[in-house]
Amino acid sequence: MVRTQTANWSRRQIGLGKAAIWVLVEVLLLWIAPAAIGADAAISLLQTGKATYTNVIVTDKGGTNIYFRHDGGVANVKIGDLSPDVQQSLGYATPEEDVFSRASRILRRVGKSAPFKIARSPGGATVKFGDLEIQLTSADIIGIAVGAAVAYVIFCSCSLLLCRKTGKEPGLLIWIPILQIFPLLRAAGMSWRWFLAFFVPVVNLVAWMGWCVNIAISRRKSLWWALLLILPVTNVFAFVYLALSNVDSPKGGSGIVRGA
Repeated sequence: MVRTQTANWSRRQIGLGKAAIWVLVEVLLLWIAPAAIGADAAISLLQTGKATYTNVIVTDKGGTNIYFRHDGGVANVKIGDLSPDVQQSLGYATPEEDVFSRASRILRRVGKSAPFKIARSPGGATVKFGDLEIQLTSADIIGIAVGAAVAYVIFCSCSLLLCRKTGKEPGLLIWIPILQIFPLLRAAGMSWRWFLAFFVPVVNLVAWMGWCVNIAISRRKSLWWALLLILPVTNVFAFVYLALSNVDSPKGGSGIVRGA
């Protein structure tokens, strides 16, 4: 009877980056060499391991070096100091990268372009986010760490209550980062396989929204609470509410019965 009433209630809720002689040689090479040598090799930004050049016009290509003009004058660089992509654009064949070399190169690029950086400073640390720079003292860092720990304990406690109020005992997994997803999925009546979906872009959004809807139904709450759980800011209050509130009594009708 209770299962029927719960199912009835659920159905209604679901509706909704050299020497002087060599300098002279370089100048001669740059200005005497035929313009056709590198007329089509214009590069707006050229980065090497030591310097960055802008508005680069390649005037000559040697076996190991390239010679060019740029906004700051003239220069030459070793071909080996150029990235594989730039070497290929200049007509040099590059050896096939293995998986680890390619992954390392991508990580270096991401690290250089990442706007968020943390650097150690005397007595604390410096946090840079784009043009914003924040100085943190040791006391600030300790305070942030303690605050994060308290927030995590509160989250785990609410998750524990949420599971228990759906009739699912979470066990120790609810206190372990990442693995706590398993008992929370069980509390929402969802398969453990949805755990994998949380690590796939786009699909993780579907999994999150599905969990919000199902946990609201499992707690016998209006689907408006599922919407508040999905939205930023309100999701914190909705999560705490679902964990602390009592179960709403179903008002009759017929609906979908979930399997155990």
